[in-house]
Amino acid sequence: MLRLDANEGRCLLSERDLREILSPEIARRYPERGLLEKPLAARLGLPPECVLATAGADDAIDRAVRTLAGPGGLVMSTHPGFVEFLAAAQRSSADYDSIPKDPFGPFPIDEICATIAGRKPELLILSSPDNPSGRVLTRDDLARIAEACTKAGTIFIFDATYGDFSPTSATPADALQYANVLVSGSFSKSRGLAGFRIGFIAGNREMKGVLARLAEAGPPYSLSSSAIEAGKRALALEPEIVARFVDEIRREVRILREQLSGMGYRVSESEANFILVQTEGAEEFAGALRDRGILVRTWGTKPGYSGLVRITVPGDPGEFQELTRAIASIR
Repeated sequence: MLRLDANEGRCLLSERDLREILSPEIARRYPERGLLEKPLAARLGLPPECVLATAGADDAIDRAVRTLAGPGGLVMSTHPGFVEFLAAAQRSSADYDSIPKDPFGPFPIDEICATIAGRKPELLILSSPDNPSGRVLTRDDLARIAEACTKAGTIFIFDATYGDFSPTSATPADALQYANVLVSGSFSKSRGLAGFRIGFIAGNREMKGVLARLAEAGPPYSLSSSAIEAGKRALALEPEIVARFVDEIRREVRILREQLSGMGYRVSESEANFILVQTEGAEEFAGALRDRGILVRTWGTKPGYSGLVRITVPGDPGEFQELTRAIASIR
């Protein structure tokens, strides 16, 4: 079964890396997250105390919601969007509300800024590229939203989990210029390490106190020693290895968009490792692919997601050919 329903990347570590990550010496040691935070901070241009390594981006978001909003605090994002933002609010008994977004259009920047000014939430969480559409916030978009959040006293979490795939999105470096912005991210997509659960949250020096609170909001060993070692090795990969994978993802997204558009489907202008498709028969479309050995993501009757299908591209020429042939055979 070709699993293209969870936005999982292809593991870029070698078999030798993986054997060494699971060595007896690493297995017997208690985790030291600083071993990952130091090279990650260097990559982000920050001091180590401004970076917190977490068990995936989900852990980072969960800590932020619990600590910075908490029971009764207001958390906002766009809808449709990443379902974990709502789930994190529910776990913390925070209030959650969303700003409507056309999944096939750009971010509604005017509406976002006006809502922040009027509602003054404790937290605004946006991903760029976002999930499920793959649309992006530009550097100017980021600046406008960060300014609105500053005036409202809102902390803005800029999630860059899919950022490596986008040539036009605002970057972590752009976001880290602002005192009220935190950047979260994951090693699951462009490094293919979803099974290790490696993520982070970071901010500039003015956010150091906030990050210290987030560090205290979870257990001391949320990351395993093997996950920390995997993250270190992923950061040390030759840039060409990552670039080849990202280039393949972009190629596949472009071809798949052209194929599905040519078949009459509405397709998102995604800059992530997936595309979003709209069709009246979303479940039937997904079922036809499942019958051909391919899993894709649908949401049933979930409000705001009707008729939507999200397809992750595999990042492998052979598997991608399997996908395109299966889609061509549906009609």
